[in-house]
Amino acid sequence: MTIIQRVIPSYTEQDNVTGCCPVFHPENYENCVFDLSDYHFIKSSTLSFMYMPINMDSVFTRTMKAIDDSKQTYEDQYLILSEDVSPFKCDHYFLTKGSVEGYPSEKIQGHYFTKVYDGEFKDLPTWIKEFKLFLQKQTKPVKDIFVFYTTCPNCAKVYGHNYIVLFGKID
Repeated sequence: MTIIQRVIPSYTEQDNVTGCCPVFHPENYENCVFDLSDYHFIKSSTLSFMYMPINMDSVFTRTMKAIDDSKQTYEDQYLILSEDVSPFKCDHYFLTKGSVEGYPSEKIQGHYFTKVYDGEFKDLPTWIKEFKLFLQKQTKPVKDIFVFYTTCPNCAKVYGHNYIVLFGKID
């Protein structure tokens, strides 16, 4: 029987090495099932060109500032789920304690199976195909997929890992 996790893994002060992205602990996400129904998210969108982000840095900076300014930041939890809407747009769901002015509030319902990958961003399409096949073999058809980019490119260089977590909706 799979244990459904209702709590997003937390970080410690020691995980804040760069002052930017915390150290990611893949063991907290590998082959887990999360129910995020008790959490609040706000939505922001970026432009893409053939799935390559164009303005991600400015949108993330502006959104994180709005979350901080409204005091809706979790001190020890961090999660941004991204979903490609089209080759030209990506929606991002930022974990918050509550509403943030100027951003639509979102709930993410259902159970999400997670798998961790480590490598270059260009490998993401391959990982998504592998992920879908893996879940199909487990008789868990995937309805939606979110991507958790755990660190920015600069922090990935510092840490020596570029972990990406796929969240696949299984119910």
